Amino acid sequence: MLEQLKYMVELQYLVDKKAELIRVREETPRRIGELEKLFGEFEGEHHQKKAEYDNALKMRRSLEQEVKDLESKMERSKGRMHEIKSNREYQAMLKEIEDLKTDIRVKEDQILEHMETIDRLDKAVKLAGKDLDARRRQLDTDKEKTRQEGEMIAARLKTLETLEEEVRRKMQPDIAKRYDFLLEKRNGSGVAAVQEGACQLCHLSLPPQKYVELQKDEAIMNCPSCLRFIYWLGNDAYQVFPDGFSNV
Repeated sequence: MLEQLKYMVELQYLVDKKAELIRVREETPRRIGELEKLFGEFEGEHHQKKAEYDNALKMRRSLEQEVKDLESKMERSKGRMHEIKSNREYQAMLKEIEDLKTDIRVKEDQILEHMETIDRLDKAVKLAGKDLDARRRQLDTDKEKTRQEGEMIAARLKTLETLEEEVRRKMQPDIAKRYDFLLEKRNGSGVAAVQEGACQLCHLSLPPQKYVELQKDEAIMNCPSCLRFIYWLGNDAYQVFPDGFSNV
């Protein structure tokens, strides 16, 4: 096993873990935003149902007042019946009273319709209110869970950075410099495994002789295509990591 190559493989493992955790951490605001958006939409629907209920209740009360006003007017008209002198005035008064009765019946029918609407909306509002409370509790739970996950990620990142520093201290400066250059220029990967003669990152095959040399594990080599440092995946020595790595 080539010690410096092994350090690069270990370092790449830590770098990949860090990148994965950072992606998860950066997703957190979006996840919380989506949760709050969904809750806000449902809350808006609940408020709309409540507004419909309040409006129906207001309309019913308005109709009830109109009925009272019509009934009062009808009673006044009846009270004036004994004052009427002519048959023509009497017939006109009867028609007025009948028209008032008709208006009252129409209003009462409208009240019944509103009562049915109110009953339906009342049940819908109460049900939506319970659902809203449950969703609010779930939102709070999800946000707290996300917060705790964020704290765990921060702790893991700190551990990874400590392990990375330990590995880097063992690397030769020139090797570390070349690795960091590749890390920057090759999308966060400075070292790649080779399996069945092909680089597992750029997927191009090595020349047969170069693949044989890689399997001998006698010198640090680079992929002729992507230039990353390479190691043979069949060498188990590059698959074993220090104990501290298993917890991150």
